[in-house]
Amino acid sequence: MRSPVEYFNSYQSLTIPSSDGSADLATGISVDHYRLGAQQPYIDERLRLAKKVQKDLALRRKQDPKAAIHVRVATADGYEEHDFPELKFADGDQLWALLRYPFVGKGSPEAVQVALQLAAVELPGSPPIVTPDKFQSYCDKWFGLDCNGFVGNFLRHERAGMPWRDVTKTKGIGPDAPIDSIWEKFGGTVRSHAEEIDYKELNLMVLVDAAGKIIPGGASGPGHIVISGPGERADIDQLQKSLPIPPDRTVPAVCVVESTGAVDSSDHKSGLSRSFYAYMDHPRLKGVIRVHRGLNGGMMNVRVRGSPWIN
Repeated sequence: MRSPVEYFNSYQSLTIPSSDGSADLATGISVDHYRLGAQQPYIDERLRLAKKVQKDLALRRKQDPKAAIHVRVATADGYEEHDFPELKFADGDQLWALLRYPFVGKGSPEAVQVALQLAAVELPGSPPIVTPDKFQSYCDKWFGLDCNGFVGNFLRHERAGMPWRDVTKTKGIGPDAPIDSIWEKFGGTVRSHAEEIDYKELNLMVLVDAAGKIIPGGASGPGHIVISGPGERADIDQLQKSLPIPPDRTVPAVCVVESTGAVDSSDHKSGLSRSFYAYMDHPRLKGVIRVHRGLNGGMMNVRVRGSPWIN
């Protein structure tokens, strides 16, 4: 199982294999900026891709009635191949889920590979939507990640070990699950005080409102969820302007990875970010942890669950 930081890194340097086992179509492709929601242009573009995939299958079946939609992806364990018998516009169709998720901030690294690989297919009467030399610009325009898209994919495919091609088939944590649902299904132990947080563990942090209630996201308004990189910690100083501490005191911090709409002060971009969250008890809300976000110096109130990290 890859760590959250390793999973984070995979989005920033994707290999897009060829479906036939020949040379890779592209390497070093990144999907690292923030994408939230399903605006109409993105819905239209994913539909255009899906219709091309259906058309390409129909063209192949004129020569071979048993033809399937063949894909090949690069995983942490090597290349994997899979045949989908068809593509249907149905919630339970796993190929349709793989294709549509990157357009709405929910795609796994493998989903991005599948979408680009199939978009690049060139057949007589069916030109490619995008060629490999334009993969990065296509990703920058159409793909991205939101917060539970990143965390949900990690927890589903890495921590729970579900195959990349099982996007929605098996019930459990997923990239489109509400934040409060991910919180409940994560398990682990609720950390009610800052001193209980163990940097060696896998820590899940979720944004809460002014009353200390978890914000599930969606229609409830913007929420946020991040996950820690087990084994990485720091002591942060000079936080007296943000936290009620003496000038000479340091505050413990854990490494976190996330996809966020907040702009990272280091690269002036929103999206995937790795930084240290310094933490201490909230002065009034029981069980709420006050964190200083290393990516931009902002403050956030969260609840935390910790779970032993077994790699």
